[in-house]
Amino acid sequence: MSGIQMKSVKIGKVKALELIKNSDGKVFGVKFLKKDGSLREMCARLKVKKNIKGVGMRFDPKEFGYVTAFDMNASDKRGGKGDYRLININTLKHLSLEGQEYEVK
Repeated sequence: MSGIQMKSVKIGKVKALELIKNSDGKVFGVKFLKKDGSLREMCARLKVKKNIKGVGMRFDPKEFGYVTAFDMNASDKRGGKGDYRLININTLKHLSLEGQEYEVK
């Protein structure tokens, strides 16, 4: 039994960032290269308020091409499920959102 193969749409990094920002809290998948060169795959979403302390970061992630997202499969320091991660838009390779696959160039 074969599944339906959806063709991935090629988009640029600016369009990918726009799609992520406009995801309105919906779950999306990304693949990007980490700083050490390894590939990270995340199932993430924006607008999560879990475990926020109100302190903030020491830098603005946007200045470096990052988006802060909640990685739903990561384990946090307290042994729970989910933690915050930075998505590197500059090395983004793949985005899946609302059933559509995007190849990021």
